Amino acid sequence: MDISDDEVSQWAEFWAICVRLLVVYPERPAAMSSDAEPKQLERQLKSLSQDLLPLLCENEVWLTDASVGKGTWAAVPWVAIFDSRESTSARQGVYPVIHLSTEEPVGVRIGLGVSATAFKPHEDEKAAQVWGELKESEKTLLSDSGFIDVVQGDGERVEIGTGNPARKYAKGMVFERFVPLDELKSSPKSLTDSLRALVCTYKAWVDRGQGTTATTPSSFLEVMNQYASERVVYLSPERNNRYFISDVDDAGCLVNRLDSNEPVRVNAADFEAKRDWLREHGGQTPRRELYSTVAVHMCYLQAADVSLAADRRTAVFLEGEGAACDHFISLIEAMRTVTLYKPVILALVAEAIRDGELHENHIEFDWLLPRFIARLREHGHDVGEQQLAEGFGRMAGDLFWLHAYKDPIELIAMDQPTPSQIRNRISHARLQEPFWRILWHREYQHQILAALARKWWPDMSNGDSEITDLSVSTERLIESIAAKGFIFQPWQVATYITALRTKPFVILAGVSGTGKSKLPALVAELTGGKMTRISVRPDWTDSSDVLGYVDLSDKFRPGVVLEAAKQATDDGERFHTCLIDEMNLARVEHYFAEVLSTIEDRRRAVGGGFESTPLISQRLQPEFESWQQQNLPSNLGIVGTVNMDESSHGFSRKVLDRAFTIELSEVDLSLDNSTSGNGPTSPATWPKAFWQCPATRLSEIDASTPQFRLCAERATMLLQEVNQCLVHSQLQVGYRTRDEVILFLLNAEEMKGAFRTRDGQAVDPLDLAIMMKVLPRLVGGSNAIRRTLIGLLGLAKSGQAFSSEDDAADAVETWTADGRPDATDGAKYPRTASRLCLMWDRLLAEGYTSFWL
Repeated sequence: MDISDDEVSQWAEFWAICVRLLVVYPERPAAMSSDAEPKQLERQLKSLSQDLLPLLCENEVWLTDASVGKGTWAAVPWVAIFDSRESTSARQGVYPVIHLSTEEPVGVRIGLGVSATAFKPHEDEKAAQVWGELKESEKTLLSDSGFIDVVQGDGERVEIGTGNPARKYAKGMVFERFVPLDELKSSPKSLTDSLRALVCTYKAWVDRGQGTTATTPSSFLEVMNQYASERVVYLSPERNNRYFISDVDDAGCLVNRLDSNEPVRVNAADFEAKRDWLREHGGQTPRRELYSTVAVHMCYLQAADVSLAADRRTAVFLEGEGAACDHFISLIEAMRTVTLYKPVILALVAEAIRDGELHENHIEFDWLLPRFIARLREHGHDVGEQQLAEGFGRMAGDLFWLHAYKDPIELIAMDQPTPSQIRNRISHARLQEPFWRILWHREYQHQILAALARKWWPDMSNGDSEITDLSVSTERLIESIAAKGFIFQPWQVATYITALRTKPFVILAGVSGTGKSKLPALVAELTGGKMTRISVRPDWTDSSDVLGYVDLSDKFRPGVVLEAAKQATDDGERFHTCLIDEMNLARVEHYFAEVLSTIEDRRRAVGGGFESTPLISQRLQPEFESWQQQNLPSNLGIVGTVNMDESSHGFSRKVLDRAFTIELSEVDLSLDNSTSGNGPTSPATWPKAFWQCPATRLSEIDASTPQFRLCAERATMLLQEVNQCLVHSQLQVGYRTRDEVILFLLNAEEMKGAFRTRDGQAVDPLDLAIMMKVLPRLVGGSNAIRRTLIGLLGLAKSGQAFSSEDDAADAVETWTADGRPDATDGAKYPRTASRLCLMWDRLLAEGYTSFWL
C-alpha cells in the first residue's frame, strides 16, 4: 500500500530535522548542555518518530530512542526503532536504525542491524541468522525499496564513520540503504516508503519470533518422566540430601534419596490437588505445608508451575510465564557468588537460546567451555576449564540448575569438582522447566539478561583493586574465611562487621575454641586491615596500662590502646582493629572507663565517619603534646573477647550499654569443612568507607526514607514491648539502645543477603540485635528476673508476652524435645527464643541465670 500525502507531509518534518542536524552537528560545542541545538534536535527526532511510527506500521509496542553524543561513537548521531518484545535499548537485540553521517559522505544510513554491544564479536553471525529468518518476499521488498543485502553482499556499501565502533555497527547490518544529503532534502516520500518497508519487515520478524517455543514437558508426570530418563539429581533445601526420580507410571513415580534405601511413592493426583490448593491460597506457603516429608514436597517443587523461593522455606505457585520470569529474577538477585562464573554461565545459556544456538534443555560442559573462557577473557579474567567446573558444579546449589548424572550414585562435590569429574559423571545440566520455558520468549530473555547485567556486569573488572559494593565484598569475605578452613556462620561474620560499623566497640563472647579471637584476625587479614592484639592482666585496676601514665622522671609512657589509636591515625587509609583478649580478667569499668566515655562522645571526622574527643585529659609536657591530642579515629574498632568462668569478672550495665555483645557459642561438630580450599584467600582491600557508619544517632539520618521508617518502626515497636517485660526488674533500655538497634538494622540492609546460616536459612538482624543489646543485661535469680524472662520468652516465641510459668515451661519442654537448638523453629525471634529457653532452664535448675555461658 502506498503511503498517503498526509503521511508524507508528517514524515517530511522528521527528515527535515535530520537535514538540520547534519548541518549543525559538526559545529557543536565540546560539552553540550540540554539547551544546545543538537540536543533539542535529538529530542524532536525521538518524539516525532515515536508519534509517527504507527502511521507506517500498526504496533502498540513501538519504542524509539535518539542520541547525538552517547557512547564512544559520538560523531555519528542515530535514531533507533524498537519493538519492545525484541529490544528496548540500542545495547541489546535487533532493531532498525538511522545513522547520520556528518562527515564525508554526508547523509543518512537506514538499516536493520544487530546490537554491537550484545553480540560482539559475532555481529556478522547474528546478522546472518536474522537474514536467514526473513522470508524471501521480505528480502525482495527491501531490495525493491533500495536496500542493499549486506549479508549476501549484492551491492556496494557506503562506509560511514571511522574507528572500531563504526566497524562493529557496519559488521552487524542485515539490510541497509545510504541516502546522500541532496536526496534527503528532495525525496521525503521515497525515504518514508523505504522506512515503512523496513519497519513492517522487522515487525513481521518479531511476530514470528514470539511464536517460537521450546519443546518442554508440561504435566507433572511428563516432567518426572523426563527427569527419570535423564537421571536428574536435585537437592533438598538445606543442600545436604540429593534425590532422583525413578519408576514413573500413569499414576505417579518413586523418589529416591541417595543415602537411603527406602524410595517414597509420589502420586500425580496428590500433587495436582496440592498445587490447586496452593494457587487458591495466595500462591505461597511454607514448603512443609505441601507435604510433611521432604522427599515428597521437594518432588512437587520440581514441577513446571511450582518453585522454591530464595529463602528456601517458601513454596511458590507460578501463575503464568510472567510470574515465572519475576520469580526467576528474584532467584538471580538472591544468588551469592564472589566470582562471575555462575552469572556468566547463566547469561551464556540465555544468550544461546536467544541467538538460536541452544534448542534443547541439555547444557553440556564442553559446549559451555569455549564460550565461558572467551567471555571472561574479554573482560580481563584469565580463566580455564577448572573455573568453569567450579561454577558448573556450584550452580546445583541454586534453585534453577540441575545436573543429569550418568550414574546418580557417582556424585560430584558441588563446591570444587574437577573438569574430568564433570565429564566422567555428568552428562549435562538443565534449567528447571518453568525457567527454561520463559527463556524462549524475547521479552523475558531481555528481562533475565538485564537482571544479570544489573547485578554483576558493573563489577566485571581486571582485578580486585576496585571494590565498590559492600554486599559483594562481604560475600567474598565469607567464602575466603571458609576457604581457609575456618567454620563461621555467614550471619556471624555479617553481624560482626555490621556491629563494628554501627559502633566501634564489640564484645565477642562464647565457649573456648569457637573463634572469638580468630574472627577479628581473619576479617582484618582478608580485608587488608591491621589488627593489634592486647592481653589483659588481672592487676589492671586503672587506665594507666591502657592509656598511659607519667613516670617519676615526668616522662609520659603511652598505654597499649593509645598506641593502637595512634597507629590507626598514622595509617588512615586502612581499618585497624584493637583486639583486647580476655577482656574481663580485670574489671572492665575500672581500666576502660575513659575509653568508654570517649566512645559515646564521637563527632564527625573530616575524612568521613566519626572520631572521639582526646583520650587523655591530663596536661602533659609540650614534647608529649601529640599524645595528649590523640583520639579514637574513625578507622579504629575495639573488639574485646570474654570468657565467663571463675577467674573472670562480670560486666556492669555501663559496659554492656556501650557495646554490641556477640555470642559465638553455636557449635556443630558434624559440619565438615567442605569449602576448604575453595574461593579467594588473598586479601581484597576494603576502602575505609566500608567501615564508616553514616550516623551515631537518629537525628543524623534522613527519617523520610522508606527504609528508615521500616527499620525504625520494627525496632521501636519491639523495644517498647521488651521494656514492658524489663520493667519488672528495672532493666529497661533507653534511647541509646533504641538508636543503636535501629542503626544496626539500617547498616544490616547493606549486606542483607549475608545474614543467613550455612544452609541458606535467613537470619533476622532484629533477632540478633535483641540478643546483643537486651539479653546480656539479664542476670540473677529474683522473682523480678523470673517475671522478665517469662514475658520476654513469650515475645520471642509468639510475639506476645507470656504471663505464667506454665507457658514458659511448655516452651522450654518443646525446645528440649527438639534437641535444644540454637534457633527455635517457628518462633518469631528464633535465636532470642532459644537463648531465653536456656536461661529459664538454668534458672529452674540452679536458682540463678545469666546470658553468659
